[in-house]
Amino acid sequence: MIRSRSRKSGRIVVGAAAIWIAISVSAQTPLDPQVAQLMERALHDAENFRLQLRSSEYEAKMFVQEWDGGGRLRGTAKATAIMRPGDAHPMTFVSREVHGKVRLPSENDRDKDDNDKSTLLDFAREHRMSERYDYVVEGKENVGGETAIRIRFSPTKRQPEKNRADRFLDTITGTAWVGEASNRLVKLDMRLVQPLQLFWILAVLKECTIQYELVEPGEILGHAKLNIVFAVTTPIYSIRQQHDVELDHFHRRDAMTTAAR
Repeated sequence: MIRSRSRKSGRIVVGAAAIWIAISVSAQTPLDPQVAQLMERALHDAENFRLQLRSSEYEAKMFVQEWDGGGRLRGTAKATAIMRPGDAHPMTFVSREVHGKVRLPSENDRDKDDNDKSTLLDFAREHRMSERYDYVVEGKENVGGETAIRIRFSPTKRQPEKNRADRFLDTITGTAWVGEASNRLVKLDMRLVQPLQLFWILAVLKECTIQYELVEPGEILGHAKLNIVFAVTTPIYSIRQQHDVELDHFHRRDAMTTAAR
């Protein structure tokens, strides 16, 4: 999980950010009808983006830092890669530079859920999103060159936790901004509010924050920034990593080039 975090940056935008939209759309909260319509349109935009991403290519510039359990810096890594979600060769490094004990993901790694056919709405229904969160509309701001509605969300803690995904969803809170004209999620600030036991018996996720912002809209997505910080502790070791990623130059992959790989 740790090694593949940078390679999954684009998917995190779709997963964490777009899933939040699905949560909002399915919510029973008494939102203003105009806002409810905006969120419904945002769901369709997010699902379309998720599908487009699987046939797209983009550039990711990443800077990774890692600390040990005592707060000492173990190493840093800086790299630029071409990302191809869903492709047989999902990543190619253009440049990379590593100092100390931190590793970048392998170019040969593939996501286990590359063939997942479920939609964002499927996810929302499966995990009872309509009752899982409370929402507060906090106003409007200019983000990415357009007016965006700011909505704060927090777990209600009133739903049963049947699996790991439910447990994770009940530990996150944050704020999302959705473009009023584009129906696009343009900014997200999400964080873990309490430690979460992972699928390893004794591994605990102690810290997790995801910050995303669309800097300049463009084809498919545009220029965006993503910051991910997480800390994991086990009886044997503890680490903390910070990933600063810039996503840019999105375009559709040539079908013949994709088939030749």
